[in-house]
Amino acid sequence: MDFRIRTQFTFSASDRKLNRILESLANEGIAVNGYFQTLVGKRYHFVRMVVGYTDEVTNHDVPTGRTIMEQAEVHYKENQVIQLLENGACIPNTFWRHKRCRALYLGEDNTFYLDVANVSKTIELLSEENSYRGQD
Repeated sequence: MDFRIRTQFTFSASDRKLNRILESLANEGIAVNGYFQTLVGKRYHFVRMVVGYTDEVTNHDVPTGRTIMEQAEVHYKENQVIQLLENGACIPNTFWRHKRCRALYLGEDNTFYLDVANVSKTIELLSEENSYRGQD
């Protein structure tokens, strides 16, 4: 299973602040590659977002994303997520049994993002399952 480690921004924002963040990213030429949004109550959006392109994250993308979050005055969390470059149906059953996933959402080019509690253990599990599949 092919994957990459990416940086995710997690935050809550009002309509106005979310619009400001997305507009600022666009003005800076930064792509939003993975995006999950849900309305919390009537006024706030809970967002998980990965910046950069599917195949590339520039040295400009994540630091500028941080600056934009700070300028919008939103509290955000930054963490590592796994970008699956294959169909999400390829995720092994043992992964789901261990209940390691906090979130799974779609990215550009049919990639998937996994937000997990322990990235290194999850990669180990995915790699082990992949090697077993190769022996079939």
